[in-house]
Amino acid sequence: MIRVSRKSYAFTLIELLIVVAIIGILAAIAVPNFLNAQLRAKVARVKSDMKGLSIALESYHIDHNHYPYFNGYNFPARFHAITYHLIPLTTPISYMSNIDLKDPFLNIVPAEGYEDDELRYSYNYRSYEKFSDALNFKSWILNSMGPDMTANKGLMTEAWARGLFTHAEFAIYNVTNGLISSGDMPMTGGETRYSN
Repeated sequence: MIRVSRKSYAFTLIELLIVVAIIGILAAIAVPNFLNAQLRAKVARVKSDMKGLSIALESYHIDHNHYPYFNGYNFPARFHAITYHLIPLTTPISYMSNIDLKDPFLNIVPAEGYEDDELRYSYNYRSYEKFSDALNFKSWILNSMGPDMTANKGLMTEAWARGLFTHAEFAIYNVTNGLISSGDMPMTGGETRYSN
């Protein structure tokens, strides 16, 4: 008679623990990378939106010899949402089909801390031609709240570049400080002295 040996092909407890440990290590590596990919996508979206807005702003300037600034509803002077001040980009000539660009870092919580009690969901815009007599130069600034989602006074970067404020009064986001570093994400144009 021939004996047939029956070998058990089940996993041992140690083998199962090793597999679970490997899966845990891979998950620990993958989850932060996934979250960082979302953050990098938001940063890229901000840069893309601002690039499109900058092209529209410069096109408007070519046609009108000044940068757009709408103040018809008499919002507080510190209210700088693009959905308000950039209305001239959509009517009567459409430089952009829609200026209701939401700041991706403000999708969940609206921005606070601007001393005007107005909540913001969009980017901010300032035209220095219209801002004040003391700060009257042909430049503009767009600002996103950045990953920390707090008001870090990024709209002051052009004035700082001209020596009117100290750098200690505001913070600018820099990816080299870590993806979730503090600071706003500004972009300037026109006769700007700030290097983006």
